[in-house]
Amino acid sequence: MNHSLSFLSLLSTLLILTSCSDSPSKEETDDDSSEGWISLFDGESLKGWKGYNGAAFDGIWIVEDGGTLHLAGQPEGSEYVNLITEAQFADFDFRFEWKVEAGTNSGVMFRLGEGPKQPYLTGPEYQILDNAGFRTKKGLPVGPAEQSASHYAIEPATSDETKSIGEWNLGRILVQGNKVEYWLNGVKTTAYEMHSPEWKEQVANSKFSKWKDYATLERGHIGLQDHGHRVWFRHLKIKEL
Repeated sequence: MNHSLSFLSLLSTLLILTSCSDSPSKEETDDDSSEGWISLFDGESLKGWKGYNGAAFDGIWIVEDGGTLHLAGQPEGSEYVNLITEAQFADFDFRFEWKVEAGTNSGVMFRLGEGPKQPYLTGPEYQILDNAGFRTKKGLPVGPAEQSASHYAIEPATSDETKSIGEWNLGRILVQGNKVEYWLNGVKTTAYEMHSPEWKEQVANSKFSKWKDYATLERGHIGLQDHGHRVWFRHLKIKEL
């Protein structure tokens, strides 16, 4: 028996097994060119986006070098200019990266309809926040249901998965019928079912109880919120389900 050949054969087998075990998962290899995924931001222009209720957004939402969408901010007291997709979506898997500066408050909303003064009057919100540093006009921190990756003002995130200020976070909103999931940096932080008895009770006990159009649409725009603070987005992609 040739022991040298036997050893080489064994070594080859081990290398193959190691290579297979280190192979990335399908989710890890997904990119904008994968089947079904649509890029919502080309990294060079704001094609496919518009201002909510027709608001002008030039110089407010800008495209920076490196393919980043930046809400540059405005003088205090200016009208908010929310950015929404021209296209509308019903069921989808939406993934996006975001980062904030100290004190930032923003959000991503979905199934929006134009008309009401603010987009959050119709669309549920995935909150984006500097959890530690944000303060209200009264100088107070917000509660758990208003922190990042929460079902804004209704249900807190199960954990704080935000990265340090200035670092990129990976957000995800998954919507299938009335079932919704929020994810942050690979962790599911919120899951709820719109129009379920539990959800209706939550809404009734929140400020949304007076908002007659809240979460009434089965299809709508995706919106990026202007809350008067600087925020950055990149790698926005969606797959319709």
